[in-house]
Amino acid sequence: MKKWKLGLLAVAASTVMLFTGCSSDEPPVTTPMQQQTQTPTPTPAPPVVIETPDEITGAFAGRTLELGIWRGNDTEFAAIELVRESFEAQTGATINWRLYTDFGTQIIADLAARVAPDAFYVESMMAEFLIGEGVLMPLDHAQFNIGAFYAGVVDAFSVGGRTYAIPKDQSVLARYVNIDLLEQVGFTLADIPASAEEYLEFLPRLQAALDAEFGTNIVMAASGNFEPARILHWASMGGAQPVLNGRSNWSSPQVVSNVEFILSLYNTGAMRTPAQMGRGWNGEAFGTGSMVIMEEGNWVYSWLHNYAPDINFVVLDMPTFQGQPSGMSFTVGWGIYAYSENQDLAAAWLNYKNGLDGMYTWTVNAGPLPTRSDVATRMAPNLSSNLNVHLDQLPHATPWSMGLFGPVINDAFNNYAPLILDGQMSVAAALAAVDAQANMEIDFAN
Repeated sequence: MKKWKLGLLAVAASTVMLFTGCSSDEPPVTTPMQQQTQTPTPTPAPPVVIETPDEITGAFAGRTLELGIWRGNDTEFAAIELVRESFEAQTGATINWRLYTDFGTQIIADLAARVAPDAFYVESMMAEFLIGEGVLMPLDHAQFNIGAFYAGVVDAFSVGGRTYAIPKDQSVLARYVNIDLLEQVGFTLADIPASAEEYLEFLPRLQAALDAEFGTNIVMAASGNFEPARILHWASMGGAQPVLNGRSNWSSPQVVSNVEFILSLYNTGAMRTPAQMGRGWNGEAFGTGSMVIMEEGNWVYSWLHNYAPDINFVVLDMPTFQGQPSGMSFTVGWGIYAYSENQDLAAAWLNYKNGLDGMYTWTVNAGPLPTRSDVATRMAPNLSSNLNVHLDQLPHATPWSMGLFGPVINDAFNNYAPLILDGQMSVAAALAAVDAQANMEIDFAN
């Protein structure tokens, strides 16, 4: 494994916390390069084959498995705890969580230092890099029942016909609308535009009505996240390629034009990021009645019911852009550390957590969408019409990935995003700087 490449990624901004709906104020953990190069390189353990969970009751009694995850919101953590309790009762093993607060940075640091947990979350954005670095154990397709999963999400964790992580769930963006706020200022759901272009006229009108009712900018018309994980689908419209041949290409003319349109929505004064509203994430702002429209993944659905039950909302399709439906989809997998001494127990966890019962328990309680058709069938009677809207977005959603050096490109963009939003740099100048920073680091890594 090329540890200096891991060092490069260790200083990249964390991307995976985007999918939990929350963020951390704690500083990132990094590992000094000189310390990494002194760490001995062990020999990876060979792939293991184990029995199915139904046949291993008590087989791991007295053993401990360490699993690396982010905590997520309270709803998500309560759901994963249910699966943990069931797995421990089934196997006799004990699970210890290694809870990361800045997952993308900290897991890379632990991998570079050879102290990673036995199994851990693998975000699709980082999968190709981690596979290339040899830190993930290849998974036997028959042993892990890979055929039961939707092919599209499995592809996010596969290279050269081999799969290195099992997709635990998937999520897709949709629009959430606070019906009561909308109607209180004289609008109805029928007024919500179908296209992003129509937002330019609609959002200022809605904001003016909100200001008249509640005071200037007390309640915002809409929120947005000005970052690649949320705007890649629009940035790629019209044949634009923000990433080309493995390199950052955000400064190409069509990408610049698309991002300039996105910025124009913020420049109406009717759209703000959660940070600009003094909120940690969209769900918090929406759940406190501070905005009318947000774009969020289905992870927010259960959270709103549990922590903002008084918010009367409906879920709508994502707006079209340039006449095309679009959106963003996200998936996270479970991978086994290639140097773990507990690969058999880790494999048992992957099979159980992503099996019919484990995935059902997780998805029905935490709110994400399943990655297996049999789980989706089992969940169908419990899905509301609002959650079905999320499912409807999947066919035209852009998967969250920017290739091998996606985290580096993502970090470079997010360094300049505040300067674009504040008007300190033009879109063209900022995106040229994004390319320069990202491609310099990519050239160094190569």
